[in-house]
Amino acid sequence: MAEKSESKSSVDKSHYSLQRRLLLNTSAVLVFFIAAMSFVLLDSYKAGIRQATFERLYAQFYSLLSYAEEIEAGDLFIPEEIPSDKRFNQYNSGLSALVYDETESLIWKSLSARYDQEQHKVPLPLSLPGEGTLAEITMEETEYFRFHYIAEWESPEGAVSLYHFVILENKRPFNQVISAYRNQLWFWLSIMALSLLVILFAVMRWTLRPIRRAVKELRQIEKGLLNTLSDRYPQELQTLTESINRFIQNERHQSKRYKETLGNLAHSLKTPLAVMHTALQNKSHDAEELSNICSEQISRMDQIVAYQLQRATSGPQVMMRSMEVEPAMQKITTSLSKVYHEKRLTIDVDIAEGLSVALDEGDFYEVFGNVLDNACKWTKTKVRIRGERVNGMVVISVEDDGPGIPEKVRLAILSRGKRLDETVEGQGIGMSVVKEIVAAYQGQIDIDKSKLGGALMKLSFK
Repeated sequence: MAEKSESKSSVDKSHYSLQRRLLLNTSAVLVFFIAAMSFVLLDSYKAGIRQATFERLYAQFYSLLSYAEEIEAGDLFIPEEIPSDKRFNQYNSGLSALVYDETESLIWKSLSARYDQEQHKVPLPLSLPGEGTLAEITMEETEYFRFHYIAEWESPEGAVSLYHFVILENKRPFNQVISAYRNQLWFWLSIMALSLLVILFAVMRWTLRPIRRAVKELRQIEKGLLNTLSDRYPQELQTLTESINRFIQNERHQSKRYKETLGNLAHSLKTPLAVMHTALQNKSHDAEELSNICSEQISRMDQIVAYQLQRATSGPQVMMRSMEVEPAMQKITTSLSKVYHEKRLTIDVDIAEGLSVALDEGDFYEVFGNVLDNACKWTKTKVRIRGERVNGMVVISVEDDGPGIPEKVRLAILSRGKRLDETVEGQGIGMSVVKEIVAAYQGQIDIDKSKLGGALMKLSFK
């Protein structure tokens, strides 16, 4: 069960679309970027407000300092009310000031200060005289900005006294501003993120449209509505679509080759089967002669099957090894004489002595077996075969005294399935096979009128 579950899980994962993956990955990157950007913007905004607060409280310190006057060393006088900012004079206004001597004892506080110094003493930082600092502290569950400055005061007698000036400002307005800014920031960043996602989705749809078109065309090819993928694809997909087209063409070519090979095999087996059938019907043959004929034809059939299987997987084999023409031609004519013995044909073979041709043996039997079979089928009484070398070419001609081939259909009969007379038995395969094999050897076929009155088939090979 666990293996099935894992297998199903892996199958489900493999069905994620490329568009979905891109959208999910882009969304993750976008969320990270938006979060990082919001953190940076918010932190920068906080830093800006803190700096503005520091400068404002620094100004408040100088304002407070302007009202201070030292009566004697260690005895600093500051009016109870500070005219510069009325908040110093209003209880619990959120802005207050305190002054400590160098022993950190409170010597003055503004009217706005509401702190119980016995219970909640304001912590003073360690700092140098003349150095202003800003920090955040919490007292009585309330957050404050604390500005601290140590002022050096020199009396007329030359005595120097230190005074701690502390200004406290309630942090609530700061927090409210930050909260409002954060809400606005997240609102607009969310709008931007959604807008970017919509734009990215549209861009990805447009970018991946060629892939969707390729999938659609492949489905049409499966249904037989298209033959190949179109060539209107981006450069990045051109190599892929061209490879797919070549694959489709090769598959169709291979399928066509297998289909044709089956037809060729059936066509090629007709002659040896006919020879055996004729031999079995001929009462004059004794058992030994009949056995020899059948054995010879079965061996021939085995060669034909092997040859056709070879052609189905690799096409016509153009092997440039010469073979003698006359012995091979005699085998073909002997077999055909037995097939057409009722016509009492005269087959005249005139092959130049030692003539050889650069053909594979199987291809030779396939070519001239078909040509001579047609000649014997259409002739009346006589078939003539001649072989000679002319201008460096091996020329083998086959003539008969039959009705001949009209000039207007001479090229048509070389096409697969085309027959000169539909009333005569045959499949229209033989001559198309002849044309294919001769073309593979860069040979030539000429069809003309024979001096015997019938057809002349002239085949030339280098």
